[in-house]
Amino acid sequence: MTIPTTFHVTRPVPNTSTEVRPATRGAAVPATHTQQERLLGGRHVHQVNNNIALGLRFEGRLDVPLLERSLNLLAERHETLRTVFPEVDEEAGEEHVMLLLPPEPRALPVLEADDEPEETRLPRVLALLAAHANQPFDLAAGPLFRPVLGRVSESLHVLSMTTDHIVFDAWSARIMINDLLTIYATGQGDDVPALPELSVQFPDFALWQHGHLDGKQLERQLGYWRKQLDGITPIPASGLADPHAPTGAEPGVTKLLEPIGPELSSAVEEFAARERVTSAVLVSAALKAAMWRLRLETLGEDAAGDVATFGSLANRTRPETDAMVGYVATPATFRTRFTGRTPFAELVRLEAQTLFNAMRHQRIPFSLISRELAPEQYGIRFREPGSVPIYLNFDMDMVEDEREPLLHPSGLDVQPIGIPMPEVPRGGLRVIGYQRKDGIALELRYRHDLYGRDWATRFVRLIHAFLQHGVDAPGTPIEELPA
Repeated sequence: MTIPTTFHVTRPVPNTSTEVRPATRGAAVPATHTQQERLLGGRHVHQVNNNIALGLRFEGRLDVPLLERSLNLLAERHETLRTVFPEVDEEAGEEHVMLLLPPEPRALPVLEADDEPEETRLPRVLALLAAHANQPFDLAAGPLFRPVLGRVSESLHVLSMTTDHIVFDAWSARIMINDLLTIYATGQGDDVPALPELSVQFPDFALWQHGHLDGKQLERQLGYWRKQLDGITPIPASGLADPHAPTGAEPGVTKLLEPIGPELSSAVEEFAARERVTSAVLVSAALKAAMWRLRLETLGEDAAGDVATFGSLANRTRPETDAMVGYVATPATFRTRFTGRTPFAELVRLEAQTLFNAMRHQRIPFSLISRELAPEQYGIRFREPGSVPIYLNFDMDMVEDEREPLLHPSGLDVQPIGIPMPEVPRGGLRVIGYQRKDGIALELRYRHDLYGRDWATRFVRLIHAFLQHGVDAPGTPIEELPA
């Protein structure tokens, strides 16, 4: 397809309604505020974190031509999988836009490792899929949806579906997988409910965002964050440093897993139910108590209790966007202020209020917050990793490690499988909570050039200790809890 060099951008009529509606469009639609930040700050910077690879393992009789047709129908159903972002003249003030490519049948590439011994063939195929997934995307030319099939044997296949983060978020993953399996099952005659028509598409959301976030609505949302972030930057420094960090180590990520166990996990869930909060709030409170303890050693008492983490909010505030694939999520800063005399139960309530207020004000994308409150940080996440501040990222929605069963089309057992992608060591620290059948588990991912193994082990066990003793003695000040 030849991409035009000039565009007609249809602007929405200013609308204060909270409802996302199908919009009249021109040849191009303004990119969302988050997409514009990426295009301005890092259009040509390849970071593997921007490539999202979803893996599905198929055991049984896979109809490859039907899978290929199903993937094409999936891209036809979700417009965001067919969008591109043409180059513009930024110096002339041209606006970054998204263009929608027409649906066109695309062949499904198949990768094999026939020369590999059978016992190592699956890891080899996964490595080939990861190398394919890690290839940079051309945002101007596309396509930004790149499926490829790995054949391990006649009865074992792995599908990798890679998208660029600019058109895709974590919420979209389950939608895309479910829709694909439904389309495939329908195509082979299985008795499954047909997919409902989508009420809105991602370009409708983009137009709504530009019309909705204006005037008083924008100032109302921005006013909260202006007050909440007073004295700190939108991407907040964690204040966590390892005085014995390795010297001369290459940047990279090491993972450390800390199971909480079924007994404590049950106690956490019971405590959360009594307090009318989620388990994630308790984990976040314990995390900030652990950060307070470590910050106390390096920053002193006055600064130790002003703790901010960085995370992501789904931003699916309207039911019409629930079944829509697109990049709707927005990063957010979660700041909580307390002292060592704060009882654990009070810290939980403070943390619940922090998260609740952030969710109430998630409609304003982080890109607008940083552009208005800290222009020096606007676009910094999309530049080279070394330019990003040292912060802690917490995935506050407990990740379902053992998810609901997927649809199994006739003759197939389908399971999710990880594509072994490398990770960019941004931020320095990331804590992920997993909700498993045998209880909660915490995973710490840390930059091993900034933090040593001993420091990382102590940190994750501090979180565990504050969680355990905080639940056991919630009225005790955190400075008196054994850690």
